[in-house]
Amino acid sequence: MTLPLLQSVFFRTQTNITTRIFFSLVVAAVILGIILYNRSNLKGRKGQRVRYSRRLFRKEASAIGLTKRQRRLLESFIRKYKVRQPLKLLSRSQELRKTLGRALQDTRGMKARASVIEGRKLAIYRIQQQIDRHSADAHSITTTKKLRLGQNVTLQQENDNRFLSNVTANLKDFFCAQAPASYGGKLAKARKGTKMIVFIWGVDDEEWAFESRILGYTTVKRVPSVILQHASRVNYAVQRKYKRRVISEPCSFCPVHTIETKIGRKTIRKAEVKTNLLQVGTIINLSTGGCALVSSKNSLENELIKITIEPLHGESIAVYGKIVQNRTYSPYKTILHIVFTRMSNENVIKINKHVYDFG
Repeated sequence: MTLPLLQSVFFRTQTNITTRIFFSLVVAAVILGIILYNRSNLKGRKGQRVRYSRRLFRKEASAIGLTKRQRRLLESFIRKYKVRQPLKLLSRSQELRKTLGRALQDTRGMKARASVIEGRKLAIYRIQQQIDRHSADAHSITTTKKLRLGQNVTLQQENDNRFLSNVTANLKDFFCAQAPASYGGKLAKARKGTKMIVFIWGVDDEEWAFESRILGYTTVKRVPSVILQHASRVNYAVQRKYKRRVISEPCSFCPVHTIETKIGRKTIRKAEVKTNLLQVGTIINLSTGGCALVSSKNSLENELIKITIEPLHGESIAVYGKIVQNRTYSPYKTILHIVFTRMSNENVIKINKHVYDFG
């Protein structure tokens, strides 16, 4: 009499298990579908743009210092060129370089006044400069305690002689760098307490200079080393605001004198270019903020000059600048470090073309 009852219970249990398995499979399929859908939205299909939040893009763009006009210009590029990963335009990426390069190429076909085309080119380069500057700030070196073992540095002695070196040790109270050697291989030792300028380069050739002092000399892993005091004060006079590029282009330069003329109560100042004092040299690095050039030994310092760069390919560039440092390079050569004071928008674009080389 109990067999039918047991059989009924058995079939009811089997039905419940089947139903549970079925519903579990349905739930798993729904969850898997949601995951795949989100991944497809995140990565984007081939040939399609990634969906992004315009609000998030504007917030991130403002955070890195882009102006409202620059944000709108980038958004127009996103729509025009169907940028697949828009947020990558806010960092130094291949996506940014490719997009700005296309935008610069398209200015050649613009049907507008020359001043409008010039303004568009400047706006594009300024976007790149601001993103470069933000990236440089993120990787800035604020103290010598952050130096890595083996990192290349340049040491400058009080007599302005510079030596290539590298970090051999970095401890809590001091750090060591390979000791400078003269041309004959002898150690160029200086007394304890002597000032030493340590030059460091960042991820994009940004330059920082720290003022340190010599604490002594030692040997680290059989490498003669100078012991230097840690420094946390950056000499911002040599920290570049704009990206520079190492080049080798001929140039000429001459002093600019200011002549004051009084007419009644007014004083009129006029710049006079001394072409009779023309000298020649070679530009060794260039940015829209300044340059460095090598010339025959001279005593020019803190003077205004006019520089004409004669590139091997392209048009000449004429700018005005001020010599901020005159450094002896050899018994017959001098390196002049110059900060630009005035140049036309046309020449700014020409320099940016050399520096960024978008093609």
